Amino acid sequence: MRLLDRINALMFSDPDEITEEVIEHYERNPDELDLIIDREHFNIVYLAYVLVLGLAITILARWITVSYGDQLGPRVNTLVLDVISEMGIAIFGGAIVAYLIESLNKRQFQRNVQFRRKMKKILEERREAQSREP
Repeated sequence: MRLLDRINALMFSDPDEITEEVIEHYERNPDELDLIIDREHFNIVYLAYVLVLGLAITILARWITVSYGDQLGPRVNTLVLDVISEMGIAIFGGAIVAYLIESLNKRQFQRNVQFRRKMKKILEERREAQSREP
């Protein structure tokens, strides 16, 4: 379990630190805070369909090889069914990678929203403090 915690810590670092320099930047450019939350969202359901399609292609090609391999001959097994099987493996492998990337994007989006909230709160407090000063 500790190995997973270490991997998780490496992949998902602590939230962005709000420094004085960052605050001053967003004071000068408050509209940029809205850009932080504009993120594309890839639908996980489509990734599931692609994963199932890739698995189905791979399983079907392997099933045909095992069931009818002797009747189809070595050339068909080697050339056609192996290529189709590898294509299926590539499809579901790509779906898994896309899912992992989407998970990282979702986590980064959540961090961006938290950062935006904190930054807006700090900027609002500064504006209020400046308006109270004589």
